[in-house]
Amino acid sequence: MTPTIRPSRYVTSVQLERLRSDLSERDWALLRFLSRHCYATTRQLQRQFFTGHATPSAATRATVRVLDRLLQQRLVTRLERKIGGHTRGSASYIWHLDAAGERLTRRDGGPRRRFIDPSLPFLEHCLQITETALVLSELTQTSDLRLTKLQIETEAWRSFLTRHGTATILKPDLFATLSTPDFDDHWYIEVDLGTESVVPVLRDKCAAYAAYRATGRAQAEHGVFPRVLWIVPTQRRADRLTAAIRADPRLPDRLFTVITPKDLPATMADPDSALTTEPRKEEL
Repeated sequence: MTPTIRPSRYVTSVQLERLRSDLSERDWALLRFLSRHCYATTRQLQRQFFTGHATPSAATRATVRVLDRLLQQRLVTRLERKIGGHTRGSASYIWHLDAAGERLTRRDGGPRRRFIDPSLPFLEHCLQITETALVLSELTQTSDLRLTKLQIETEAWRSFLTRHGTATILKPDLFATLSTPDFDDHWYIEVDLGTESVVPVLRDKCAAYAAYRATGRAQAEHGVFPRVLWIVPTQRRADRLTAAIRADPRLPDRLFTVITPKDLPATMADPDSALTTEPRKEEL
């Protein structure tokens, strides 16, 4: 049975300042990570912050020990639901900030973030965004790539006017810049879980990128228009989305790259490797 977490009690200003002074650098980094990503599993937090252990089991024990301490301090809390179905105990929980953690990481003058029990689709999407960001970070440890910019959801959103004068917002899940000494690759990243129709929903999202490209704002910001990376759950869905993009004359198909999660490291290392179609004649 999943243990019940006690409702968060109010943390006084004196207690908050004591916590502020007692936190280690890793504690702070973990809290800021949850502030940006909203949700992360025990395993994801282990991969991000507990990599210097002799064995995976030692890393898991250290992760659980730290999270349990932060839980008792009302800095983080966990959802009643677990993930995976194969792990037991604290190693299978999903974590987010508790009241004290939210107060410590809140920007000066920023609004209070209230916790609402998330729906399963929303939660799964958040966790997959967290996973994508982790893979990008881990890639820099095994290659000459550097993750020089990472913006998550609202940080990456851009408002603009379409050519018809309609105000709209481009809403990528992530924006990332990966760099070597010789080049920068800029990416808008869409994390798809297969819950929306390829046509018209995903195709129309692609059209929003084409409309934003036409404004020239991204080119002024980055020097080029970033590529748009779709990460979809299956190869069949990747093929369907690629075909839909190809069939729509509004969409420059070489602007879009469609992959499954397993292909993310290879695509970041060699972006052109994921291009499976020749450019249309009008794009040459």
